[in-house]
Amino acid sequence: MKKKLITYAIPICIICLGFIFPSLGAQDSTRILAVSAKEAADLIDKHNGDSNFAILDIRTPGEFQSGHLQSAILIDFYSQTFVERLRQLDKGKKFLIYCRTGNRSARSLEIFKKLKFQKIYHMANGISTWYSEGFPVVK
Repeated sequence: MKKKLITYAIPICIICLGFIFPSLGAQDSTRILAVSAKEAADLIDKHNGDSNFAILDIRTPGEFQSGHLQSAILIDFYSQTFVERLRQLDKGKKFLIYCRTGNRSARSLEIFKKLKFQKIYHMANGISTWYSEGFPVVK
């Protein structure tokens, strides 16, 4: 009888502790680093050909067509499928994200955290600074 009680009591206690202290063992594993346009350019050069690095442009399709970073993947922040499209990405990859001025990408950071992305580089001032510093874009 005692053996049965112990067999069931220990897992139940562990489960209860998980409800009482939900942060035990759960860590905010998303690392977010704000980067300048120059730092973003350096990251892109450093990760050239790296399949574990991707660039996400979260502007509208029209903005994207007017000029975007080489190899950028468009996922429109305003699209109804934005979160679903992010869910489909490999969370273990490193992502450089940007929008026009950094506003939308900054607002998206909480979503990246909730979806448990590992590492996000946020081009804090967006592609507008990229343009003003003379870095190349694809049209």
